Amino acid sequence: MDAETSNRIGIIGAGGWGLALANVLSSRHAVSVWVYEKPELDALSRDRESRTYLPDIKLNASIRFSDSLEDTARDTDVIVMVTPSFAYRSAAEGIAPFITKKTVVVSATKGLEVGSTRTMSEVARSVLPKGVEVLTLSGPSHAEEVGRLVPTAVVLAGKKLSTARRIRDVFMTPPYFRVYTSDDQKGVELGGSLKNIIAIAAGVIDGLHLGDNPKAALITRGLAEIVRFGVTHGAKAKTFYGLSGVGDLIVTCASELSRNHHVGRLIAEGKNYDDIRASMKQVAEGVYAAKAIHEYAKKHKVVMPITESVYRVLFEKSNAKEELMALMSRGAKEE
Repeated sequence: MDAETSNRIGIIGAGGWGLALANVLSSRHAVSVWVYEKPELDALSRDRESRTYLPDIKLNASIRFSDSLEDTARDTDVIVMVTPSFAYRSAAEGIAPFITKKTVVVSATKGLEVGSTRTMSEVARSVLPKGVEVLTLSGPSHAEEVGRLVPTAVVLAGKKLSTARRIRDVFMTPPYFRVYTSDDQKGVELGGSLKNIIAIAAGVIDGLHLGDNPKAALITRGLAEIVRFGVTHGAKAKTFYGLSGVGDLIVTCASELSRNHHVGRLIAEGKNYDDIRASMKQVAEGVYAAKAIHEYAKKHKVVMPITESVYRVLFEKSNAKEELMALMSRGAKEE
């Protein structure tokens, strides 16, 4: 694999993020995208555009689309996993027979597996052939902006920094896509997953038109909650003050492009989550993360007050404003 020459890259997942990455990477490399839905495959092949997931963005003519996991994964230099977290394990199992140790897998799904609370790289390693290296790509990166080649900086993390640096150079697409490296894969993954929960709460605050003060407090205390959980699970505190932590947290909590923020706003307007889910074309990963962390926190007696409030609003039909007031009425403590 040579960063200066074209590599074969297979992207597993044709949602907004997968297509945005395909648009960036196809400027330098041969890119194939696996598409799960037949109508979407036909539209992408015909129009070079996804009106469902990435509207008004014309995709590069060189991108190849396929409904075959084997065609997309076999003989690749890099596989990028971009499925929703609930479909991640089955997709990884699907590509497992077609890749070898020469293929590097990059996980770009910002989520946790419900039930096991495993990160996506941990899920991948549990089903892929032994010896396949798995990295994680995360950071403040709205698909709609990346797809339009808006300058974006992300972080690529792995257990071997040498591998992360090698793939970084493959992914770097100046001046549009800047990639930093990290050896704290756990921290990068947890930051990318847990910030989605906080973003739902931020959407609630905006939906209730409560102003900037409570949202600033939420983002700050939300970061403290993420750091506390991450450090107790082997991550480095400093990772959460970088692109995959506070950077991603800010962009997700502040932007209406965020699906998680969108869910929070609709809940604040009185809509039921089941109805919201039925109306959305893409997945809000914060919902699955809230469920996964709630189950973990309950089992291990971990204090996660914001996460617990979001969980109750989503799954127990608790009143969003009352939950916010309850958070603000907790006992006094040192910062």
